[in-house]
Amino acid sequence: MFKSENVAESLTTDQAFDLLGDGQRRRALAALRESDGAMSLTDLAAETVARVEDVDPSEVTADQRERTATMLHHSHLPRLEDAAVVEYDPATGEVELTGVAVDLEPYFEVIERQYE
Repeated sequence: MFKSENVAESLTTDQAFDLLGDGQRRRALAALRESDGAMSLTDLAAETVARVEDVDPSEVTADQRERTATMLHHSHLPRLEDAAVVEYDPATGEVELTGVAVDLEPYFEVIERQYE
């Protein structure tokens, strides 16, 4: 689920709250947590929209996917990469969680409990 690189780095509570403070970023991280390894930006965008709209990713329109991919590419992924939570290769469009993402697990447990 997580890469073992960057394990020595960790997030402060303030950084975790900042990263999880945006709903779209939370949904993208949740999709990455559930994936087995790297995801393409296109698939990540579809999964993110599907979580917002509460639909299957196959029901996400191309326009929705493209708008979300653009937002992820220009805003959310660079921010997550700066915090060493993800590795994002814009050339290939591959996104993957790093070992630092494990620092977000306690917060996700609280977030997920509210939806039970």
